[in-house]
Amino acid sequence: MIRKGMIFVLAALFLVTGSQVFAGEWSADTMKKIEELKIMSRDKKDMADNMPNVKKITADELKSWLDQKKKFILLDNRLPADYEKEHIAGAVRLSPDDLLEKGRKAADFLNKDDTIVFY
Repeated sequence: MIRKGMIFVLAALFLVTGSQVFAGEWSADTMKKIEELKIMSRDKKDMADNMPNVKKITADELKSWLDQKKKFILLDNRLPADYEKEHIAGAVRLSPDDLLEKGRKAADFLNKDDTIVFY
């Protein structure tokens, strides 16, 4: 089930952390942002409304996009057990930990021009 306020269009973690993700570089700033996202996810907190390059959408807006078959990638950043228990159909699990453990190849299926919804 989708919790309102937990859906975000991120020109994603990749815009927040910058092109370093795609370049495979892990700067101190990138690591700091990944850690912040992990803490927010763990504490089930919403992202700030004023994050640069991020547009927050509602669950109703996401449902509309799904109904219209709008092209976007839906990423689930929760723990594997939570994802296995339930997730939105079509969602792909990718978390900050995946990026830290596997590097940029964990996100090879993403393109920098993709519209990404992260929840």
